[in-house]
Amino acid sequence: MRRLRLGTRPSRLALIQSELVAARLRAGGTQVELITIATEGDLRAKDAPIKDGVFVKDLEHALLNGAIDLAVHSAKDLPLDPDPKLPIAAYPERADPRDALVTRAGERSVQELPQGARVGTDSPRRSAFLRAIRPDLQVIPLMGNVDMRVKRLDAGEAEALVLAAAGLDRLGLHDRIASHLDARLMPPAPAQGALAVQVRADDEEVLASVRAIDDRALRLAVVAERAVLKAIGGGCDAPVGALAAVSAAGEITLLAGASVGDISHVFASTFAGDVAQAVCAVAEELLHHVPLQTRAILDTRPELDDFGAEALEKSGWRVIHVPAVVTERIAHNAELDRARGDLTAYQWVVLTSKRGVAALFDGVQDAIPASTRFAAVGPTTARALREKGVEVEAQPDLAVGDEIPRAMAGRGLRRGDRVLLARADAASETLPEQLRLRGAEVDDVVAYRTVPAPPDSRQPLLAALADPTLEAVVFASGSAVRGLVELAGRQAERVRRLRSFAIGPKTSAVAREHGFTVAGEAPTPDSGGLVESVKRHFHEEVTRWVELQLPRSL
Repeated sequence: MRRLRLGTRPSRLALIQSELVAARLRAGGTQVELITIATEGDLRAKDAPIKDGVFVKDLEHALLNGAIDLAVHSAKDLPLDPDPKLPIAAYPERADPRDALVTRAGERSVQELPQGARVGTDSPRRSAFLRAIRPDLQVIPLMGNVDMRVKRLDAGEAEALVLAAAGLDRLGLHDRIASHLDARLMPPAPAQGALAVQVRADDEEVLASVRAIDDRALRLAVVAERAVLKAIGGGCDAPVGALAAVSAAGEITLLAGASVGDISHVFASTFAGDVAQAVCAVAEELLHHVPLQTRAILDTRPELDDFGAEALEKSGWRVIHVPAVVTERIAHNAELDRARGDLTAYQWVVLTSKRGVAALFDGVQDAIPASTRFAAVGPTTARALREKGVEVEAQPDLAVGDEIPRAMAGRGLRRGDRVLLARADAASETLPEQLRLRGAEVDDVVAYRTVPAPPDSRQPLLAALADPTLEAVVFASGSAVRGLVELAGRQAERVRRLRSFAIGPKTSAVAREHGFTVAGEAPTPDSGGLVESVKRHFHEEVTRWVELQLPRSL
């Protein structure tokens, strides 16, 4: 066995943690030497914010180019989606995962701190939960390694600090801990206190040595905690904490919490077996109570209905509405005027959108003939009709235009009935054909016009594309796909990188023709179906992520 080069950051804590791993490997007969590598995180300015991966990327680069054979990280610093060529071969140990309070004047708890006390932290999560516990506290950014922050506290820059208990313990600073913070009040960062050992996937010799020191129960706990972040779309700056405990029987108790503004929620769940399914349930519980909105989705529909936007927001999404098409009424629409003025000539009026309802009833003064029956494509259109005082006689279970004739037949559509169909100029020919096949005489009237790529949407779209949290786009029609590409212009490639969700197979086909990857297709062609396709895709993503992190034997 060759002598292994273990890469580590140069800080005192990192060296102590790397020596802990080296000692375990040496106990198994492996020779190890430490190689120090300064990372971007070590070289950043004193009070610069911490970004995802700043303590990891330089060590990963050294692994890839062969300068080192393995690297030791604090597991909480790992990006959620590491390079598959650099797997985590072992989680060998974990110190106390809780956060700890360090004070200057001897206070023993957060509650004992004086009114308006300054509390230093480098963590958005700690900041958020501190404000939830004591809104009067001044939470101030205090960066640097643990030793430096303690010195800054003693120099009077703050009255207290909140730090990871594990770091204080490993540095021999246990006596500075005033109290450990209850995880039910401040859930720790996922994987806090755990060490992770990263290797090259193609180095079987090193993999074998490092796998021997993997703690399987600890790996299960760390993966469950970090999967919560994956499920909500957060990174190291998300105000989210999680702590898992694994029993001897393999049962997991997972506590997770989130805090934003004046809203804070902590939730615990116990389960055995399917980690991904349980984690998604925990994430949904958090998102139901705390509006994290850690990821953004672009909705290109002309107008949003309350159900779709609200359901996405409850799933943790920030909905950015940028219409890729708009509808407009047609001035001096003689064909629609003629039909509107002679509704008594029709046994049925069929409407496929609330925009069609608005166009048809624009300027109608007379009462609707009692002999005229109305059919609506779905609940949104039906609601728009009822708001006009019209009873809806037929509505298909599946909100698809092609299903309307079947619903009408069940409500008494007869051969020879005259049907007024008022809809968009770009509508499919399938619906009138289906009605004619059932013997109806169809008057297919253009009620409004669809205009792609409205100029007013261009700047909002460019602003949305500059948002780093934007991950996905929702399409309800092929014209919306074409309109979005036209609006994007030179940013079309950025748009195509978004995961797209389509309302049905025809829209999916148009999206693929324009270079989009269709991540999901609505099981039903309505808002509920679109929301379901988004949720299903990201649940499946969490499942795949968990499977990659856990050996099959677990």
